[in-house]
Amino acid sequence: MDCGRFNFQYKRIRERAREMSNEKKISKIKIEEGIRISLEKSTKHLDAAEVLISNNLLDNAVASIEFAIEEFGRAVYLRERLQRGSETIERALETDHWLKYNKAFSLLLTDIKIIWENTISWFPENYFPKGYWQIRKETISPFTRLNAIFTYIDEKAQTWHNGINADGKN
Repeated sequence: MDCGRFNFQYKRIRERAREMSNEKKISKIKIEEGIRISLEKSTKHLDAAEVLISNNLLDNAVASIEFAIEEFGRAVYLRERLQRGSETIERALETDHWLKYNKAFSLLLTDIKIIWENTISWFPENYFPKGYWQIRKETISPFTRLNAIFTYIDEKAQTWHNGINADGKN
């Protein structure tokens, strides 16, 4: 028996098994269904955000928008798999927020990541070009995805704060 050939084949089998353990088998019909469901959920989250914005609940609207972005990212991922003719999806699709976020922003404008940004407050609003002296900025990301709906205490200052100030105010 040729040990070199055996080792090569064994190595290929192990690599393929490792790949398969990170993938889930799913039919093309179910991938299409997943795209439709993800887009519907994304739209519902955006609809909820509009209602929240109209009621001046900006922090909660940010959370809804973040969920909409993730669902849109899932749809983009699934569409790419469908176009490749793949009948598998990565298990990470269910838990990896960055995967969905990055897929979404492969198509969305990166400007919508910014919730707000301010320059030095003692100058008039348009005194410097946008971002010239960017002091404070709030962005959407998987790191901040739930911060908008949480409140925390600053122990040193003994003051309560929102995780995200959606309107850019202190």
